This record gives sequence, structure tokens and C-alpha cells, in this order.
Amino acid sequence: MVFTRKNLWRLGDDWNDTMLWYARGVLALQARPLTDPTSWTYLAAMHGFAQARWIHYGFIKSSTPLPSLAMRQRDWDQCQHQTGYFLPWHRGYLWSFEAIVRDAIVKLHGPADWALPYWDYNEKGNPKARQLPRALTDPQMPGNKPNPLVNKFRFGRNGSGKVDVDPNRIRLNCLTERDFLGVASGGSAGFGGVPTSFNHGSGRNGMLESEPHNNVHVEVGGQSNQSPPDPGLMSVPNTAALDPVFWLHHANIDRLWEVWLKRDSRHKNPTVKAWLDGPTGAGVRKFVVPDVKGQPVTFTPRDMLNTQAHNLNYVYQDTSDPLGGVHPLAARANTFAVAAVPPAGGGAGVSGPAELVGASEASLTLSAAPAETRVRLDRPTTAKVANSLRAFAAAAPGAPAEPDRVYLNLENVRSDAGSGAYDVYVALPPGADPAAHPENLAGTLSLFGVQAASAPSGPNAGNGVTTVLDITDIVDRLHLQQALDVEHLPVRFVPTEGLPSGHTVSVGRVSIYRQSP
Repeated sequence: MVFTRKNLWRLGDDWNDTMLWYARGVLALQARPLTDPTSWTYLAAMHGFAQARWIHYGFIKSSTPLPSLAMRQRDWDQCQHQTGYFLPWHRGYLWSFEAIVRDAIVKLHGPADWALPYWDYNEKGNPKARQLPRALTDPQMPGNKPNPLVNKFRFGRNGSGKVDVDPNRIRLNCLTERDFLGVASGGSAGFGGVPTSFNHGSGRNGMLESEPHNNVHVEVGGQSNQSPPDPGLMSVPNTAALDPVFWLHHANIDRLWEVWLKRDSRHKNPTVKAWLDGPTGAGVRKFVVPDVKGQPVTFTPRDMLNTQAHNLNYVYQDTSDPLGGVHPLAARANTFAVAAVPPAGGGAGVSGPAELVGASEASLTLSAAPAETRVRLDRPTTAKVANSLRAFAAAAPGAPAEPDRVYLNLENVRSDAGSGAYDVYVALPPGADPAAHPENLAGTLSLFGVQAASAPSGPNAGNGVTTVLDITDIVDRLHLQQALDVEHLPVRFVPTEGLPSGHTVSVGRVSIYRQSP
């Protein structure tokens, strides 16, 4: 049987069979002990586990028995972030969870074809798409039973307790990235991330992981208004999977992988053996999830490429292109149009090497107030970018099919704060109100995962997280205005919600790179 994962909001705002059975399935999993691999808490701990934090939130007690050390070392703290394994690992994780919930539903005499819905917060024509339907907000289920899909640690933006995702946090520029795997530094981080080994720590966020993935986590989780504030479950990797919204969000992230593949014939999954068979190497942890009986099942990215293969057996209700097949530069100055979808048979290709255009001269400390730094540009390299854009606009014979891409790197971001985010603006006029210049918004720096990645005792010695933003459209507009050949480019960070008192964020370096197609 091929299961269909349906759009959450197309099921309706009120309780419906799919969400009612999801709630009943979650209740069944929550009744199982932490030592059971098919329990709600065991499955959540596979994404990340923090015993003190879980006790604080009331999910376990100090006396709660833990699984054996061997089981914890095999299964727990396994989520893949800041890596090209981000998408295939989470696909396997979702498959395991969905199968276990479905098995619980069938045992309760529910539908055998139940499938996990996906939360499409970008759905056009639905003004409520960025909110959560009643099944995820009502305190009680039909029949006046407590609703297991609700939790008190879902704080939303500014601690309001309401989820209404800002449209600026869920832009889909990642869908225009040409390559699945990016480069380790400088240029594109790739649609799906950069090559690594097993990575449950820090590093370089892939483009999809940065936005919308990380931003939605923080928009939903947020932090409380109490002192000291608590981060919401979704705001931190080692509590995120305890919130039922996590699974609906990740179903959508998984769906966007299918959207990316279908919208452009050049978009291909990696064919590198090390990625397909990874993680590889002696002593390297393998990806493993429980089946419906709790028995471990190992998998590799190779097993996760086809959702309709016998080991997965699912499709999505809608994988249409939300960008309409148009390159973001297509409408600039109304002088040319470039389809992102080339004729069938277009080459797969790999983007060229990245070249540094400029960098800030010092690290930057962020707090609850806006802050700005200036990136010093190298004139000859900046001229290469301008020449590429000029040739692309002129559509001259022999011109590249695409211009250079330009990427803003926010390197080695560290913080001890559990939640927070900053809007990042490039080339704002002096003294300008950022809200009046949405065209200068490069993207969002989210603190999802930054706290753990900043710990000196962590797997990457506290090197933090690097976020990459595509600023090609902004640079292109500067080029059109003949303002690109400047010595410095200002970059402003505007907090979307205040950091808790006593917390700061450091950005090791702000750099700009060009990358040829």
C-alpha cells in the first residue's frame, strides 16, 4: 500500500479523522515507558536527549529508568544537522515514527491507511496557513479528554503562546539552489547541506535547513516571558521532537525535498558513493531507527531516495512548485526572464569554486538591540560579480546560463541562549528603518541548535554554527543602481525578539563569497 501524506490545512481547521487518530496514536505512545523503543519519549530522545531539561519540563523524573547504555549509544542523540545527511536521516526518522503511530492506530481499530500530515506554512490562498489548526491548540479532544497534541512549552513569537509564523521567516529561496551538496566553506551550502561524516553537533547549515527549517522551529518554540525564560520545546534540538508539531513540520521539510527535485531537471540527488553509503568509516555511528516491534533497522541515504520504494511507500498530496518555475532574478528591471526549469535533458552540473569577495575585520557581538558591521570588499573580485550580472542581463552570445551567485556567510555563530533570531539586512541606507526596506532583507539568523554547538565540551569544541544566505538579488539590484563597486557593504542584524537578559550572540566573521555556475 502507498500511503498519502496530506496537507494539514486541507483537512480543515476543526478536528478531522486524520488528526483525531494522530492524537489517539500519540496518546498510545505516551503511555509506553522510556525504555520502550516505540514510546513517545524514546523516539524523541533519538533526535536529542537532555536529562536535566526533560526533568525540568516534567517529561521524566530523576527516578525514571533509562534504557541500557548500549541502546542509548546506538539510538539516542542521533539527529543530523549542519550536514548533507540532514534530509535522508530525518526521512528515515519520520518513516519509523509514522509506521509506529500507524501500528498503534490500527491496534485501536483505526484506519490502516493513516499517514502523517504535513504543515505547509507556505500554502498560497490560505490566510491561516502559518497558524496551527484547532487539533493542535484545543486543550481537549472531542469527548473532553486532554489533548496530547498540545503542550505548555510552545511559546510562539514573543512568548505569546500563539503560533503565527512570520512570512519573512519561511521564504523558499533554497528551492533555487542548483546542487544538493554544497561546499565546506564560502559558497553555497547546498540545498541539502555539506559533505560530512556522522554529524550531531555544529558546522554549516544547508540552505533548506537554515530557511525555512530552523526558523520554523524557533517561531513555534520561542521562549517564555518568565525570568529566567525557558526555551520552547521546538527551539532546542534535544527537546524538539517532544512537541507533536515537530513531526508535521518535518513532513513538510521532507516534502520540499521532493519539490526541489521536480521543479528543475538539473536538480539531482548526490551520486557520490560516500554519501549514498554513509556515514562510513571504522567506528562511525550508523543511522538506525526502530520498527513497529521496537527492533533496530539500519539505513543509509541510498535507502531514502525514492519515497515510493517498498521500504518507504508514501507520496505527498501536493509537490507543485510554489515559485512558479521562475528564477528570482527573472523579473529584475523587467529586462529579461529566465526560467528555472530548462528543457528536459539539461545537464546536472556542479557549481564552480567559491571565491572570497570580502569579510568583516572583527567579530561581532549581538544582543537585544540592532547591531551592524561592515564587510570590506575586494574591488577586482567585486568587478567579476558585476561583469557576470552584466553579461547575464545582456544575454550575450556565450554568456553563462546563470550569473554568479553571491553568498553571505555568518560564520561560527555562538551563544548560550536557547532561543532567538535576527533578521539580516544588507546595504540598508544609513539610518533607514529596516521594515521600510524589505528588498534589503537577506534572510534570518536563527539560534536553533546554536546553544549546543557552542558548548566547549561538545563534539566540535564549541565552534558554533555557520549560516549562509543567498544575497544575489540584493547585489544585482546594487549593480543596476551602479552602487556595487563600493569598498564596504553594511550588514545589519535586527532581533525579531529580545534575547534573555545576560545572554549574547557572537558572530566570528561576516564574509561574502561569489560562486560561478
